[in-house]
Amino acid sequence: MEQKNLILGFDFGEKYSQFCCYDRGTHTAVSIPVKEGEEAVEFPTAIAKKRNEETWKTGPDAEKSAHAENGIWLDNLYEICMGSRICQIENRDYTPGEVLGTFLREALKMIGIERPDQQIQAMMITTGHLTRPFVENVREAYKIIGLPRGRAYLQEHDESFYCHVLNQKPELWSRKVGLFFLKDEEASFSELSISRKTKPATVTVKRGPKAALSIKPMERDRDFCHLMGEAMGNEIYSSVFLVSEEFDLAWADNSLRQLKKNQRRIFGGTNLFAQGACFSAREKVEERRLKGYLFLGNDLVRYNIGMEMTINGSPAYYALIAAGVNWYEAYGMLDVVPESEKNVTILSEDEDGSGTIRHTLRLDHFPDRPDRASRLRVRVWFSAPKTLEAEVTDLGFGSLYPASGRIWHRSIRIA
Repeated sequence: MEQKNLILGFDFGEKYSQFCCYDRGTHTAVSIPVKEGEEAVEFPTAIAKKRNEETWKTGPDAEKSAHAENGIWLDNLYEICMGSRICQIENRDYTPGEVLGTFLREALKMIGIERPDQQIQAMMITTGHLTRPFVENVREAYKIIGLPRGRAYLQEHDESFYCHVLNQKPELWSRKVGLFFLKDEEASFSELSISRKTKPATVTVKRGPKAALSIKPMERDRDFCHLMGEAMGNEIYSSVFLVSEEFDLAWADNSLRQLKKNQRRIFGGTNLFAQGACFSAREKVEERRLKGYLFLGNDLVRYNIGMEMTINGSPAYYALIAAGVNWYEAYGMLDVVPESEKNVTILSEDEDGSGTIRHTLRLDHFPDRPDRASRLRVRVWFSAPKTLEAEVTDLGFGSLYPASGRIWHRSIRIA
């Protein structure tokens, strides 16, 4: 692959990962084979390292290569990248972000992208669940491959599901849309619905029941049929998608017959999330096809965060974080000069303005200074969808009152 201005979606799975690329000619997201001329698009979420060298390799043949050359095979890459623990390999410490960046660099090389900074216009990574450590690791990884924040994005599978569905023919999402995700011996259900009562129309993805699946084919089919009955009942669905990291439904005879009832359109495969991520990346940097819709995902901040203050003698409100952004992208900072207060108050307000809560951060052991002789830096961010972090740093006041270095912090549950 030698093109430029590529728009990529990357599904970072627990066991397998894959890329999709946006085709401007057909307006579709196309899966990228791991080897030219072959059909396989998934490759292990793992990486090999040659001993005593900074030589890394990923892809379908990487494990064989590692074992043949007595190399190192990291097959717990997903677990490493979801956390913040340092990874020690051959007496050298690597941050999880470094490991992830190396994996991405080698995976891009595998599909023919040698210079991501010059060839990629936008890239969206998607995965099942976002943690604060993973968000930070992805940011570090993007820096390693040379993609700045305006071209490098991240979202959960739910939002990729939404982006995939709304880029299909409208008749496939005129009513509810179902999604079954099969992983190992478990299946889970999600339901996408659209409310057209407002402008823009709002889209939600609600996670439904889960079920354990037997390893025996007939019992597995029975377990899946039971889950479908529990999840969908007699509701009408325009379409249903079946997704699995290792797609094989040879056991699902009765299940598939049940799914096709009520003229439902059924689709199956492994690449739904990668395609959805690809469409979402396109939405960020090119045409806004979904501008008439608002996705109300679980990652969305539903509160306005700010502070009350006095500006030129008049009371005023300063917004730090506006509702409507994903929690892992929400950040605000403000320098203030307090009068006599020995605390900082953060306000959280429902996005519809229906209620405001005051959260006080006490500045214990504050340096002894006259009023208005201190400068404080207030920073706020979210560590989880409903957990706000507030931090205040004493910056002193010029040469008269040097900074004390004190930092006050509070975690605030916003619910």
